[in-house]
Amino acid sequence: MKLQLPYHARKTQVTFADKIVDVKAYQIIVWVSVTLESFQDWDAKSPRFPAILDTGNNHNFAITEQQLSAWAGLAVDSLSPTTRIREKGEKIQLRRAALWLHMSDAPFRMNVVDGIAIYSGNWPRLPILGLRALTNSKLQTFIYGDTKQVLIRTPPRWYWPF
Repeated sequence: MKLQLPYHARKTQVTFADKIVDVKAYQIIVWVSVTLESFQDWDAKSPRFPAILDTGNNHNFAITEQQLSAWAGLAVDSLSPTTRIREKGEKIQLRRAALWLHMSDAPFRMNVVDGIAIYSGNWPRLPILGLRALTNSKLQTFIYGDTKQVLIRTPPRWYWPF
């Protein structure tokens, strides 16, 4: 499975559902869905929405309560609490969820066993997909600065003749 997408050196916009969201220059946008953790198979009715791929973010995924409700159609209380992380002196509750990255072939269920961070305020402006989710999901990520392209893929299956 793979995903190839562009990023831009200028401000752009993405459209989903009935919303238009600004994307700042050099922000890499991926499309994700959040469902209940119990969903082992992809449900095509689950809404997809944009998130910023941020390899500088050392956690799985961050989203606001309002985005979770409006964009994913989930109430915070429908996701079981796990542990907490500390962010700028504040404790943020992690919650169990299934996080799906929309690849070219089909949505890919990411490994976010630690949970996702749900913020009560207005940050983050867009949900953030962090490096931990990519690493725990064993995804390979390539950023090609010369063409402003990003490639995310599952590792190729090698054939070793014996």
